[in-house]
Amino acid sequence: GINAEYGEVIWSRTQKTINTIENWCRTKDLSISALKTKIVMFTWNKKWSIRPIRVGGHTIELSKNAKFLGVTLDSKLAFNDHVDNIAKKATNNLMLCKKAVGPTWGMSPDTCRWMYRTIIRPILCYCTSIWTRALNHQTNANKLRKVQGLALRIQTGAMPSTPLSALNVITDTSDIINFLKGEAAKGATRLNAYGALSGESLNTGKNSKGTIIAHTTINNDFLADLNIPKKIEMDLTTPTMALSRNFSIVTPNDIAEYRTLLNDTINNIEPDTITCYTDGSKTEAGNGAGYIITTNNNNEHLHEASISLPDHCTVFQAELCAIKETCHHLQGTTGRNILIWTDSLSSIMALQATTINSKTAKSCYNALNALGQHNTLEIRWIAAHTGLWGNEKADQLAKLGTTEGTPITCPIPHSLIKRRINQKVQKLDNIEWSRNGHLHTKVALGRKKAEIIGQLNNCLGKDRKKYRIAAQLITGHCPLNKYLH
Repeated sequence: GINAEYGEVIWSRTQKTINTIENWCRTKDLSISALKTKIVMFTWNKKWSIRPIRVGGHTIELSKNAKFLGVTLDSKLAFNDHVDNIAKKATNNLMLCKKAVGPTWGMSPDTCRWMYRTIIRPILCYCTSIWTRALNHQTNANKLRKVQGLALRIQTGAMPSTPLSALNVITDTSDIINFLKGEAAKGATRLNAYGALSGESLNTGKNSKGTIIAHTTINNDFLADLNIPKKIEMDLTTPTMALSRNFSIVTPNDIAEYRTLLNDTINNIEPDTITCYTDGSKTEAGNGAGYIITTNNNNEHLHEASISLPDHCTVFQAELCAIKETCHHLQGTTGRNILIWTDSLSSIMALQATTINSKTAKSCYNALNALGQHNTLEIRWIAAHTGLWGNEKADQLAKLGTTEGTPITCPIPHSLIKRRINQKVQKLDNIEWSRNGHLHTKVALGRKKAEIIGQLNNCLGKDRKKYRIAAQLITGHCPLNKYLH
């Protein structure tokens, strides 16, 4: 256990820290609320003692757990109390919703499905990257599955005896444990990209009383077989404020009117303006970006380039890379009017936002700011595939870049990682269904499983009575004499 010497050191340092905080608060006319203060000793040891801690003249008793930013931390960091709390909270919300639903009346299955996926399930998902270790305990898993079972019975009108595995399949809902492990992995990749996640150093020596598997290890194990390149950075960065711009952005208020005036707008550009057309492309052959730089109303060509991008890039990244590479080529230009045309509204919106969390968008923003520091720089939207020469030329160069352009690197988009995680979750669901799936439901669905489930949820999702009958017949749990007696 924690011997007296260690206990005294812990008490001394804790009390000293609290006293320092209280002294600072007094200088600001503030005080610490003893009623809202909890002290928890995080240890596996059962035999230990510590002198009472005092806050504001009050003795604070040691607690078994404490809630911090919505997560309940228990003394052994097993997170069992947290699972109890979120399961209870989700169940209470579901019971309120259940009052508006009956076997054949009330909210439609589609509405119930939306309610669970957007209101209830996020309660269970909150901060799962931190407490994912608790999912390995069957007791906790059963509590969370019970919540999903209640939600799916409300949605389908199924009988209480209907197996959860059958309800998961006919409603096209992932098993909650597999889903939470996937969400934990997504959160871990995001935190890792922010540089806010590090591995824990655990006591594994011969004198250790036991060991735990760190949540980072569990998440890394889940991600291990997803074939995600480890040496390439992710296209995520800590959200950064973008309030200072050395360039302007013109977006259409009325797109229909804007389109009709585009040709005249391009023709009336001042002859000494440097005009740039950029585009990105994603084909089966690969990903590419291209740009062409002209002046004198497109009569004088200054430069053009095709750029080859890695296979993992998105069209959004390709469009931003085209703009960025255009700025890099013009970096030595000063005292000119520069106009960049792009047909990507999503890129314009990303550059116009006050907060940037994409590394690709941030590097493009920095390149534009650097170029605009010594020039008058403007970005405008141009309609794609409307026969406008500059846009068509940039499109050709981008498509050429998919096969033979100058290669450049690009971060891995978070969307790719999320897609692969979702695929793994689906794979785990399929394995579980093939091993332990409800036999009657398997026979009823047969070889047309995907087709029947699609028709059930797409065609009958707004008819509660018919959806209920179909679900009961597929699962075999229905009020027929053969089943009831």
